[in-house]
Amino acid sequence: MITYGRIHNMKKLLRIVVIGLLWCNVGFSGEMDVLKKIIKLPEDIFKGHNKGWRMQGGADPKTLLTPDYAFKVVNKSDGHPVRLGKQSIRFELRRGDCGLHKGGWNDCEHNSERHELASEKKLKGITWHSYSIFIPDNTPTFGQGYSHMSLAQFHGPGLSKPSFIFNVESGDYKLIRRTYCHTKEYLKKKKKEGLKCTAEMEENQIHDLILEKDLKGKWYDIVINVKWSTKKNGYYKEWINGKLVYHYLGSVGKPSPGFNRFKMGIYRGVTNKTPKDNTAIVYYDEIRYAAKKCENLKLEDLGYSCEELESQKLPNVLIDHIPGQIELELTSLPTMDGKYKLTWIWINKTMDDKEIRKSFVIGDEVTIKNGKITFDKINNSKVISNKYREKISFINLGDKFMIKGSLDLDSSDTPKVTISGSSTKNEKGLYVAEGLWGIDNKKKKKEYIGIFLKQLN
Repeated sequence: MITYGRIHNMKKLLRIVVIGLLWCNVGFSGEMDVLKKIIKLPEDIFKGHNKGWRMQGGADPKTLLTPDYAFKVVNKSDGHPVRLGKQSIRFELRRGDCGLHKGGWNDCEHNSERHELASEKKLKGITWHSYSIFIPDNTPTFGQGYSHMSLAQFHGPGLSKPSFIFNVESGDYKLIRRTYCHTKEYLKKKKKEGLKCTAEMEENQIHDLILEKDLKGKWYDIVINVKWSTKKNGYYKEWINGKLVYHYLGSVGKPSPGFNRFKMGIYRGVTNKTPKDNTAIVYYDEIRYAAKKCENLKLEDLGYSCEELESQKLPNVLIDHIPGQIELELTSLPTMDGKYKLTWIWINKTMDDKEIRKSFVIGDEVTIKNGKITFDKINNSKVISNKYREKISFINLGDKFMIKGSLDLDSSDTPKVTISGSSTKNEKGLYVAEGLWGIDNKKKKKEYIGIFLKQLN
C-alpha cells in the first residue's frame, strides 16, 4: 500500500534534479526542464549544505525549457579547466539568452541575459563561503556595451538591489556594495524623495578586486566571511588567493522578510551597443559553504590555513563603511607632510592603457599635515571644478598615498575617484599619482585624473 506521505515524498524527489543524470537526458533535445526543479551539484564541485540550487533565467517563456549549454558539469579528462578534483561547472551565455525565473520574473522584459544558479540556503548569522572562478581568454568582458556583467552575487527576495555583487566593469573584476540601500535611513529617503539606489552613492562602494590584465586564463580562489546583520555590527571580509583584499564594517543584511543567498553564473545587461554575436563562458569550482567557523570550509586541500587568513588585517583607512554609521580612527603617516605645488593632469589612454594624451588642467598650492590636505591657494578651473577639488581627502599609507574625491572632468558627472601613487619621489623629485575617472566606450578610450606634487621650499 502507498500512503499519501509516500506519494508526497515521491513527487518531491521528482522535483530534484541530480545533475549527473541531467546531462544524460539532454543529449537529444538540447534543452533542460529545470525551471521548477531543485538542482543538486556533485560533491566534487560543491560542499556545505543539502538545500540544493535553482536555475534563474534562460527558461523560454513559451516552452519553459532552458538551453542545455546554460550550465554543465564538465570533466578534467575532457580538457576543461578544473581547480581541484575531476570536475567543475561551466556556464555559457549567448545573445538572446533571457527568460523566466521560478517566481515569474522575466529577464527578457528588462534587457537582461542570465544563466545563474541560486543557492536555496538562506543566509543568516555568521557564514563562510568560498568559490574558485576561471574566465577563459576568449570570453569578452570589456568594450561590449554591457550595462553590467555580473559573475556571482549575494542577493535574494526583498528589495531590488543585491547587497554584494561581483561585476566585470572596465575589464576589472569589481565588488559592488549597495548595503546602504537596505538601511532605514535610505528607505525613508526613497519613500519621501524618490531617491534612487546607485553604486556611485557616497554611502555605497565600488572596489577593484582583480585587474583586467591579470583576470583571464587562470583560477582565482575567493574566500568570504559575513555577519548578516541589519545593525552596524555586521561585517564582510574577502580574501583572494589567500590575501585579505577587502573589509567592510556595518549593516549587511536585508530587512525582514528579505534575505540573501549566494548566486553564481553569468548575468549581464545588454544595450544596443552590445554585439549580436557575443558568447561568454565562465567556470566555477570548489564552491563551499559553512556556518560560524572558517575551519568548516576545510580549505587545507586548496592550500590555505584559516588561522593565517583570519590573522590578516587591513589598516582602518582601507576598511569600507557607510559614512556616519561607523566611525574609524584613521592614521596617516607624516613622511609626506609639507607644502606643495599640486598640479592636476587630464590623461587619455587606449582601452589597453597606452597613453594617448596628457593635458595640464590647473595648479594649486596645498599643505599636507597630520593626514589632512588643505588648500593655501586654489586657482580657478572649470575642467576640475574648485568646489570639488577643495573637498578631496589625503592619506599616506607608507608605501603609497591616496587622494580621494568626487570629481568632474569637464562634465556634469562627478564619479568617485581614487588617485594613488608611490610615496617615493620619482627621478624629478615629484610624487606622481593617477586614478581612473571614466570609460568612453564610444570613443574607445579611458580617462584618468593625474597629479604631481612638487615640494615647496
